[in-house]
Amino acid sequence: TSGGRDEVQAEAIACYRIFISGLLDITDNLKEGVLVPPTNVVRHDDDDPYLVVAADKGTATFSDIANGIAIDYGFWLGDAFASGGSAGYDHKKMGITAKGAWVGVQRHFRERDINVQQDSITVIGIGDMAGDVFGNGLLMSDKLKLVAAFNHLHIFIDPNPEPASSFAERQRLFDLPRSAWTDYDASLISAGGGIFPRSAKSIAISEQMKERFDIKADKLTPTELMHA
Repeated sequence: TSGGRDEVQAEAIACYRIFISGLLDITDNLKEGVLVPPTNVVRHDDDDPYLVVAADKGTATFSDIANGIAIDYGFWLGDAFASGGSAGYDHKKMGITAKGAWVGVQRHFRERDINVQQDSITVIGIGDMAGDVFGNGLLMSDKLKLVAAFNHLHIFIDPNPEPASSFAERQRLFDLPRSAWTDYDASLISAGGGIFPRSAKSIAISEQMKERFDIKADKLTPTELMHA
């Protein structure tokens, strides 16, 4: 669909319902402990009534939808069919994936005598504060200095960030539904930084950006800047 954000969301939910229904249409079920094969389906495998869906990026809040369909189908797992939602956990809010990855980050830097919970390190990333692993990961320490990030719409540059205030702003964006880099308080971005659209023909490179990223040019296209 070419509609607005709400229309796109409605279409995504409609497609998600079709997808989940299609899975359950061909899945064995249990009725009072007795296996019930799906109707009009030729099975070439053994009995297998165990099917669980895990909502992922973009569908982290769809668990209630999936569980509702499972209940409508009389599927034996009911509201345990999908993790998250009102009957489970939201892996984005809990930061499950990011917390696991963060252990690897801590180990990597500990081997270099750096404690990422106490010592500031600079970070460049792909994503935004509405994203699951990226957003959660950037809240794992209030000492991180995010100097650059980009997603499909914007490039975020903060050559010399102040860890505490930028952490608080990232937390605000994380809590803000459907946030984008353009929601970031520009007054908190250090001199020479900014938020730039990836659709721009060129981006002026400030002296601070040149120094931070060792760039010689005065202007770069968004693609060139992302690779700088």
